[in-house]
Amino acid sequence: MDNEIKLFYDLTAKKTADEWYKEEILKPTILDFVSMLPANPRILDLGCGPGYESMRIAETGANVVGVDFSEECIRIARERCPQCRFEVVDFRDLDERFGRFDGVFASGSLPHLAPEDFLKVLKNIGGILTGNGHVAIIIVDGEGISDKMSCLEVDGRKLKRTVYLYTKEYVIQEAKKAGLEFVREGYLDSKLIAYDVKNYIFRSRLSRT
Repeated sequence: MDNEIKLFYDLTAKKTADEWYKEEILKPTILDFVSMLPANPRILDLGCGPGYESMRIAETGANVVGVDFSEECIRIARERCPQCRFEVVDFRDLDERFGRFDGVFASGSLPHLAPEDFLKVLKNIGGILTGNGHVAIIIVDGEGISDKMSCLEVDGRKLKRTVYLYTKEYVIQEAKKAGLEFVREGYLDSKLIAYDVKNYIFRSRLSRT
């Protein structure tokens, strides 16, 4: 995740918040994920942006911590969603500083990871899950880099917000190395599926059923 990606999210944080605090397309996805967790779970919103999905996760009764590497996103999240805790964190440095979680919700954040960082972050996620913890990984299916999503214009300035595409097979393979077991595909709205968005749910291999 380079500086240009961070700059993109800093510059678009307010606009994104204004649009997405009202957009509930991921609400059914969140409800589906939370249904797999214990009552009143601790959930980490990984790549929380300005906090709109953290808000919806908290509405289910979860105790939510949101992390993002964009300082402006975190500033807005703290302002608009005071019921959750928000911290500036690079996923590659994720550790147990905030404790362990019953669930990690990673919606559209891992596609910004280059292949050389993907496994490391999955291991970081595995390291903060409880013994029966689950993670939802929402990515864009494919291989290589998305031409459509990676070059965007903000206020007349062209920025390269690199979006890496990952296949289901690759994600499952890397997750297995990180100690995560594939459970199933999670719910997604048909509008998202039309853009090749995928939702894969994994659990810690320490899980007991």
